[in-house]
Amino acid sequence: MSDLSDLLPHLRVLAAFSETGQVTSTAELLGVPQPQVSRSLARVEDLTGLTLRQRDGRTVTPSRAALELGATAAKVLEQLEITLRDLKNELRGHVSIAFQHSLGETLVPAAIRNYLLEQPGVDFGLVQGSRNDCISALESGRVDVAFIAVNPDSLTLNTTHIYTEELVLAVPEGHPLAERTEVTSGDLTHESLIAMKHGLGLRSTVDSLLEHWGIAPQVAFEGQEISTLLGLVAANLGVAIVPRRNYSLPVTLIPFKNRDATRAIVMITARGRALSLPARLFVESVQRYSPDVS
Repeated sequence: MSDLSDLLPHLRVLAAFSETGQVTSTAELLGVPQPQVSRSLARVEDLTGLTLRQRDGRTVTPSRAALELGATAAKVLEQLEITLRDLKNELRGHVSIAFQHSLGETLVPAAIRNYLLEQPGVDFGLVQGSRNDCISALESGRVDVAFIAVNPDSLTLNTTHIYTEELVLAVPEGHPLAERTEVTSGDLTHESLIAMKHGLGLRSTVDSLLEHWGIAPQVAFEGQEISTLLGLVAANLGVAIVPRRNYSLPVTLIPFKNRDATRAIVMITARGRALSLPARLFVESVQRYSPDVS
């Protein structure tokens, strides 16, 4: 087979022929004479050794090879168009991000800061919500990238693992457990639990853990932000299971002896939808930097 560069002049014809299904319609779509289309298809057949045209009575239609090559050519042309447009704009583009509430304190600011050191002309749109809200925003095209906890069970999404976050028990200062170096699931049995509201990612993770551990502590209060949970803990109103981070509130964080007290933090994009150059570079930046979220 000849060098792939020999195919480049014929990509538009391949894409149009695959889309229209006819030589005449391809010529009309591209605004060129019909013989030029036929010569272009014949040249690709010579270069590849593939049959691109098949006869259906008096009509010439695309073969299976033509349909597959045409679909690939269309994707290549679409990505080239996006890249050229973005380069002409000197990367003064826009990246939209969705993220769960608990990731807005650390991961997202770190990821944006690192990216803007390289691409200061790009601006960001931020959407904050539950895990399901983030996935919905991505699938609908409202955002380019989303950060969520726990891998989504979806074949329509690309998933990149960013890091694994340890979950710990937060107790008030002076609590009987505060002097312990580790706690077990059994230590929660008679505690009042302060948890995120149902529908939020951290609540789903905690509920799954408790179910796996075979315990069901009473939930005394529910909140929408980790800071709210820890404020209630500091007021001696219960205990909470939260990510291990440096919090300013007066609480004591105790690791679990249960080694499954973790959650995966992942970045997701929509499979099959081309990202703009600024969004693609942002994804690469996150993969490269692995932001420090301690």
